[in-house]
Amino acid sequence: MKRVFIAPTLLDAQLAVDALSSLGIVSHIFNANAAGAMGEVPFMQAQPEVWVDDAAQEARARAVLAGLRDAPLRDEKTCPHCGETNPGNFLSCWQCGHALPD
Repeated sequence: MKRVFIAPTLLDAQLAVDALSSLGIVSHIFNANAAGAMGEVPFMQAQPEVWVDDAAQEARARAVLAGLRDAPLRDEKTCPHCGETNPGNFLSCWQCGHALPD
């Protein structure tokens, strides 16, 4: 096993594991329950960590996670049907449900 990511929060660790899993890279979160120990143990030992099972997948996993970290934020999209403004990562309008342009 190899550690590929130290996450600032458990949510960030879960997002990383989900991204890796979608590509067939088996990974696990260590220190998932260590947040309660903050202050009692050193900070760096209580953060959630993402580890991959197969050491041969380490470089690929790190590249995937770096790509997610460096991905630009998408601009907002305006719904062509109702004119509502939506976040750039939405595929359909939150107001009316119609598909948003790419």
